[in-house]
Amino acid sequence: MSYERDVIRPRALGNFESLLVATAQSSAMQLYLDNSSSTGPDSEVALKKRAAKPGKDPKPAPGLNENYGRELMELHTLGVNGGYTQKDVTEVARIFTAWTVDKPQQGGGVIFDATRHEPGTKIVMGHKFKEDGQEEGLALLHMLATSPATARFISQELAVEFVSDAPPSAL
Repeated sequence: MSYERDVIRPRALGNFESLLVATAQSSAMQLYLDNSSSTGPDSEVALKKRAAKPGKDPKPAPGLNENYGRELMELHTLGVNGGYTQKDVTEVARIFTAWTVDKPQQGGGVIFDATRHEPGTKIVMGHKFKEDGQEEGLALLHMLATSPATARFISQELAVEFVSDAPPSAL
């Protein structure tokens, strides 16, 4: 309930990008879609785990999780036919590594753990995102929020919800 009350409702009739950023920075979203455990395969944490002596640390580092990236593009912005590929989903997941929740059992908020972030340039739908920590995610959210494909998809969803199951294309 707090997700709807504190994240969605205050922004539902405002700026779409602000809503998108708020949902990405919501601990509920990060936990529900398992992004809070996503760790870059070449991140500092992963490299240290691989370098550890065998048997010393048998628990492997968490890996890359694509759940949030896929949902972000498929349900929150571009839609199923929004022009992205599986490679784009993976690149979005790489961008959002290290967005995690601080002390989730105590109701902590979203933080950025640089030691878990995947280094390097990422390319999503032809757009380059240079290595820039948490700013990569904010830049990606801006790109998606301002995409004409997002405008078409969200408009279609609203028309179906509030007008008709098969709204006129002009609407």
